[in-house]
Amino acid sequence: MVELLAQPRWADAAQALISGCVDLGPRQEGAVALMEAVCVGLGDQLYPAFLRVLTEVNQRGEYAARAAVAQTLMQSLSQGRLPSGSRAAWGAVPSGALRRSLGPIEYLCLAAWPQRGSAELSPAQFQTLAGAVLELMDCDPDARSRYADHLCAVADDPLDGTLPREVRAALRALAERWREHPDASQACAAFVNGLLRARPA
Repeated sequence: MVELLAQPRWADAAQALISGCVDLGPRQEGAVALMEAVCVGLGDQLYPAFLRVLTEVNQRGEYAARAAVAQTLMQSLSQGRLPSGSRAAWGAVPSGALRRSLGPIEYLCLAAWPQRGSAELSPAQFQTLAGAVLELMDCDPDARSRYADHLCAVADDPLDGTLPREVRAALRALAERWREHPDASQACAAFVNGLLRARPA
């Protein structure tokens, strides 16, 4: 199994992903296959590292480079190959639980939900990670629109069993706010506020 280095070279990993998407062509099969291979190679346990790499791309990449990565993500989505991480379905017991694949934003949304009393991500951590992914997608208007539509579809699917009702409602609030205004901070705030409203008094 791949293990995370004690001092991960995030900038190098981000540059490698950018170079691959630019050199292979962001809407081409080669770039999609590269991104898929990186994600599969890390595996479920290190999927958060892939999300950290996307964060690094957003922070360090020039606009054109970020747009190339965003376009590759959207091409992956259109082919049903969006880099995803596997998590236990929300209502399942830990041992032998059913696992579901979640794209970057859906994965972070579930991590921010305080299941069984505490969440893996604090609101501030969610804002940082999810905000970076949304800002990255904002570099290409078509990518933002299509991913927002995808998130709305996920939020409206109660039969999937992956996300609890409270998370789906907050996810829809995020997607709708983001679709109306390309402002990642407002979209993330809409999600966090949605979760807060869903908590029992």
